[in-house]
Amino acid sequence: MRIFLFCILFLAALLSAQAPTQALQEEPAEYGKPKIAMAPFNFSLIKQGRVQGKVTIHLTLVIEENGSHEEVRRRLPQVRSDFNSALTVLARQRFSVTKPINPDIVKAYLTPYAVKRLGSDVVSIYVHQALIEPA
Repeated sequence: MRIFLFCILFLAALLSAQAPTQALQEEPAEYGKPKIAMAPFNFSLIKQGRVQGKVTIHLTLVIEENGSHEEVRRRLPQVRSDFNSALTVLARQRFSVTKPINPDIVKAYLTPYAVKRLGSDVVSIYVHQALIEPA
């Protein structure tokens, strides 16, 4: 019985060590490419006229081979404005204080705005952190 209990505890510990956590952050795969870390986006999550929580999202723009660092820097205020508007709409539609934010959804939602402002294959978006704090 002891060996059986030990095996179950060992397997549970092994599986929990491999489970991803919400706070886990991984670096972008494009190590040699230039990057621009954007200032964090902070805004309130408002649903049905009430503040549900505070959203904080940290993004990095990874400049691809077709992109120019100077051109992306020059257009960064416009990109930030586009992203801010888009994230507010996305938050109303998809975010909840009871669920973690999916970084893949954020990236997929923001990519067309980056393409429209900067052009195709100029930057890729990396989500460092996406948190919701309940109000």
